Amino acid sequence: MSELSRREIRNETLRIALPAVMEGMLIVFISMVDTYMVSSIGRAEVSAIGITNQPRLILFTLFFSVNIAIGLLVARRKGENKQKEANMLFLTGLAYTIGACIIVSILCVIFARQIVVFGGANEDSTEAATTYFRIVMGGSIFTLVSLFINAAQRGCGNTRISMTTNLTSNIVNVILNYLLIGGHLGFPRLGVRGAAIATVAGTFVACIMSTLSVMRKDGFISLRFIFKQKISGIPEHIRTLARISIVILGELLLTRVGFIINSIMAARLGTDPNAANHVGMAFMNIGFGFGDGLQIACIALVGRSIGQKDDALAKRYVKSALKIGFLTSTAMSLLILIFGRSIFNLYFPDTEHMLLMGDMISMYIAVIMPIQVAKIIYGGSLRGGGDVKFILVGATISVTLVQPGITYLLAFVYDFGLQAVWFSILVSQTVQLLLYAVRFYRGNWINRKV
Repeated sequence: MSELSRREIRNETLRIALPAVMEGMLIVFISMVDTYMVSSIGRAEVSAIGITNQPRLILFTLFFSVNIAIGLLVARRKGENKQKEANMLFLTGLAYTIGACIIVSILCVIFARQIVVFGGANEDSTEAATTYFRIVMGGSIFTLVSLFINAAQRGCGNTRISMTTNLTSNIVNVILNYLLIGGHLGFPRLGVRGAAIATVAGTFVACIMSTLSVMRKDGFISLRFIFKQKISGIPEHIRTLARISIVILGELLLTRVGFIINSIMAARLGTDPNAANHVGMAFMNIGFGFGDGLQIACIALVGRSIGQKDDALAKRYVKSALKIGFLTSTAMSLLILIFGRSIFNLYFPDTEHMLLMGDMISMYIAVIMPIQVAKIIYGGSLRGGGDVKFILVGATISVTLVQPGITYLLAFVYDFGLQAVWFSILVSQTVQLLLYAVRFYRGNWINRKV
């Protein structure tokens, strides 16, 4: 059993979590900047980009599931000191990511209009949403390859690479947004099309940087090591990756189904409520971004500790992450309460009915954020232990069933409007937190074989 002090536990948790937290927060910030830049064109365009988010994310679950699986598998193999096996799993996942992405991209370009209409696009947002979706999904291979490589690096505890690639990518994105959305410094004014091109250009840069990160010969995950050892995927490792990925895929798909149903219902409340909801979801993603950083640390540290057969150390890392998460999320909630209206005013200047919706959303987010962050950390600990089936159960109950059910009842039966959407999110996040916390403290997740 490890004799690490409380301070050493906290420092190691922060060492891995901080770059991932900064990355997550940066992604959220850039998303809000994107929305702000597009809002200069009109609320319909803000609504159009918001509508594309859920269809895009539900398609990306085909890849996110493999990313989460490779992260926890690499972490466990690192703890077990099995570098060759970790690289076999990496190569298998990379081949799947490239092959599946080519097929998905082609289908999305062909059927872009039908997909965004299904996602809730109406007459004033369909054209813009179709254009944005077609361009972003056409260049999605750069995003998905970069995300996969970064996920494997995170499993090794190397979260700085992912932060660096995303920082550079987002700088490129913001610069090109400025040049192409409004047409500055002699560049054409492309509006939503310019926002999409900027996004793809940024992810192209990220993909190059991520690929270079696995060219180093001294890395635990290394293409040079793969070539030197003449590593290839074998059926046993394909089955291992598929077995875990399929369960995670089920969880992510069912979660996305819940979110997309909620998004469709929000869109049917009207263009203005949907635009306010989109900005609010960008706010709430601050909690997701911060929580995901701590979750990444939990997956890496819990997986490594269990691989070293030190279950007590794994639990200590999770409890350290919870303390960090509670203090920080509470501070963020206070900031949102104080500055929420001012930030909404940047998107919808001096539009009182939009600001009133922003006030309501800000209050909900302030309550949701600490719950959300704790839920994500507990979920990361269960994933790090390999207990992915229970995560599937928790997500199905809370997000797929409870959340859209409450939204429909309160919004369309009792006419509570946009408030129904946010009340359902609060209930859903609370249910998930309770389920995951009870599972964690019972301790039967700790010895799952992966």
